[in-house]
Amino acid sequence: MSQPDRALRAALVRRPTFPGLAVGLLFWWQSLYPTLMPRTWVTQAAMSAICTAIGIAIGTLVGDVAKAGLRAAHRPVAPAVVRGAFQAATAVGIAAIALGGFVWPRWQTDQRRGVSLGPLPAVQAIPMLLLTAVLLVVLVVIGRLVGRGVRRIHRALRARLPRPVATPLTVVLVLVLAIFVFRDVLAERFTSWADASFSVVDGGTREGVVRPTEPTVSGSPDSLVRWDDLGYQGRNFIGEVTTEDELAAFHGSTDGLRRPIRVYVGLRSADDPDARAELAVRELERTKAFDRKVLVVITVTGSGWVDPDAAVAIEQMYGGDTALVAQQYSYLPSWIASLMSPTASVEASSALFEAVHERWEREPEATRPQLVVFGQSLGSYGAEAAFAGPDARASVANLVARTEGALFTGPTKDNLIWNQLVDAREPGSPVWLPVYDGGRHVRFANRDPEVPPLDPDWAGPRILYVQHPTDPVTFWNVPTLWRPPEWMDHPRGGGVPDRGRWFPVVTFTQGVFDLMAGFGAPPGYGHDYRLDFVGGWANVAPPPGWDASKTDALQDFLRGR
Repeated sequence: MSQPDRALRAALVRRPTFPGLAVGLLFWWQSLYPTLMPRTWVTQAAMSAICTAIGIAIGTLVGDVAKAGLRAAHRPVAPAVVRGAFQAATAVGIAAIALGGFVWPRWQTDQRRGVSLGPLPAVQAIPMLLLTAVLLVVLVVIGRLVGRGVRRIHRALRARLPRPVATPLTVVLVLVLAIFVFRDVLAERFTSWADASFSVVDGGTREGVVRPTEPTVSGSPDSLVRWDDLGYQGRNFIGEVTTEDELAAFHGSTDGLRRPIRVYVGLRSADDPDARAELAVRELERTKAFDRKVLVVITVTGSGWVDPDAAVAIEQMYGGDTALVAQQYSYLPSWIASLMSPTASVEASSALFEAVHERWEREPEATRPQLVVFGQSLGSYGAEAAFAGPDARASVANLVARTEGALFTGPTKDNLIWNQLVDAREPGSPVWLPVYDGGRHVRFANRDPEVPPLDPDWAGPRILYVQHPTDPVTFWNVPTLWRPPEWMDHPRGGGVPDRGRWFPVVTFTQGVFDLMAGFGAPPGYGHDYRLDFVGGWANVAPPPGWDASKTDALQDFLRGR
């Protein structure tokens, strides 16, 4: 083996420094604490390995700086002290790993019970610890390879330039190289892959979904919108419209029932958001949507998805005397769409609402439908856009003046109006259940069993935000890196473990994994809102004579579908 090869091998397999080992162990222990969503052993291992590797890197850097300072002060650390420190750290580490393997499944079981899941078998701590070790070794080796490359760049520059020039120039070159690799190589390739992959998906149709023949929906033979232009999610939305038989199954007979209207304009249906909005209005006119009791303007998620449970709930509630309208602005999943086209949902939502509102205002006030706005997740972010003012008071005034109700479920942390309302909430009200202006027009709700139901006699138009205390889409944000998130304040919402604690960097990393887990959460927790729509619509836009008993009956009916 050559000298360079031996040097490389020694660099990769050397033991971590004492500061690196100590800080890494501390980060690992903190990573075991629960946050918003339960974790599987695989998820915990991946997250713990990342946190530990970051801790080792931070500890090593701090230790190297301290060591250099001690050498400059002619006070080096004695080898005996280093050996003693490693022996103590090894003993503490072994004890901590054993204790962590014991308490982690118990902490996870407590959290899982809070979100209606069964216990986590204690034996899963063993594969969790083993996989953590394997992944940690991989991450440390990669980190050392990168560090070795940076040091070689620094040595090459120092051979030609003075130290005061070589060191900052090394930092600049590494930053430029990192930006180039992530932005111009990885990001560009990811963008190309995502666009190519999901455009193919958007051209498909889910098995069992067929082109409708009823004139009351888009994509039918009478429609102004071609079936092939609706996109994958648009075809699902149209093809799953509530049927007369399904309406009769809940209402008991066909008397007074109507075929629901669903209007959807796909990304390929017109050239830009304004043109698609204009086409949507023409579809509403064609289907006679302005003769219905309620007209819901929907902002879809990134892929064009409309939660079917939200659509079915309002259609059943009104016996089909409804019109739902939406337009597609992307075929990418929401998290990719928000990165690649952050303003797309805003532009599409504003264009659609403005076009519909202008046409709706021309109808006689006594007979026109109740105009309601709906958005979920990234859709709620876009749906707020047409009403956002400089502060909460102005934004609420716009919603009250221009709509007759709004339902927003699973709002994102970036929602402008949501943030305005949360920041302006009454003192003492928690971030997961804020109170704004005494709840006169705007209220927040969730499924916490200890929170009383909303008072049915609140002023209209009603604006309702439904947010689960365990939803990371709503409560995770970048500042968690350096400060505790507000969802950790006491009292905490239903399903959020009291044991959860904040630790810099670690809690942020846990939040990233929470985001991924939130989409697979049990119904009523995380980012799954399928159980919330009946109650949401009943509070925002109830039909005449609707009461709590009918809400319960419809919820039971939809759960049994």
